[in-house]
Amino acid sequence: MHVAGDRNFLSAPDVSVIMPVGGIDEALRGALKKLDEQTPPFSWELVIGLNTDDSDAQSLLESLLSVRSLNARIIDASTKRSASFARNTAAAAARSSRLVFCDGDDEAEPNWLEEIVAAHEPGTAIGGHLAEDRLIVEGQEDWRPPATPGCLPSFLDAPYLVSANMAVWADDFASVGGFDEGLIRGEDIDFAWKLSEIGVDLRYCPTAVIHYRHRAGLRSLLQQHYLYGRGMAQVLARREPPGTENGGKSRMLKANGQKVENQSGIHVLRRGAIAAGRLRGLLDS
Repeated sequence: MHVAGDRNFLSAPDVSVIMPVGGIDEALRGALKKLDEQTPPFSWELVIGLNTDDSDAQSLLESLLSVRSLNARIIDASTKRSASFARNTAAAAARSSRLVFCDGDDEAEPNWLEEIVAAHEPGTAIGGHLAEDRLIVEGQEDWRPPATPGCLPSFLDAPYLVSANMAVWADDFASVGGFDEGLIRGEDIDFAWKLSEIGVDLRYCPTAVIHYRHRAGLRSLLQQHYLYGRGMAQVLARREPPGTENGGKSRMLKANGQKVENQSGIHVLRRGAIAAGRLRGLLDS
């Protein structure tokens, strides 16, 4: 195990897996355990952007890594509390030309890394499948539309990648400036649309599976989706959805139209929270 920011030790790996970490908990233990089970036919490193100024966090993380066989490095990303900042900081320290992203509270299938890399061709960026059954909070199974509904998710009919499960070439990542750290939320949408603008083909890989963890509780859901709405408005103030005709201010409050099989009062509240956030974002823009 290597814990440093030096990009020159040993030979460069074939793949750099980027993981933002904001705290040390049981979910992170599970995520690291599942990464340790990856056995792809290529070399790879795990680059962790540690996004906390907790003085004990690095030693705790080093302790977790010490019982794993992972080729891991911890990068200090504590100067700005932001998952986007942590991802950007870790990506800047990566030593491979191929970047694969995951989160520190989700759990990858054993063949996840091999599958997403196999699908990742020159000129493309890949979004894997986010399975929501294993880590679901009991009673919240139908609270949200699927994160990857058998394809890439979309916003205003324009597809995007989810940073919890994606692969992108390092040169393309650098060309678009990585994730926009000024966005409240919606950085995945913004990032993917920037890739589309430079001609990168966004593709979906259903066999690259990560088990996705949602926050528990109605209050957390509504707060999260209100912030999603504000972020969506910020994104739309910056750029047009690729390949669409939603020009001008008319697109700013256009409903996304996500399909939900089992409608309920929770969905009405969730959509209301998004709409309120988008209205607030429009007023702020």
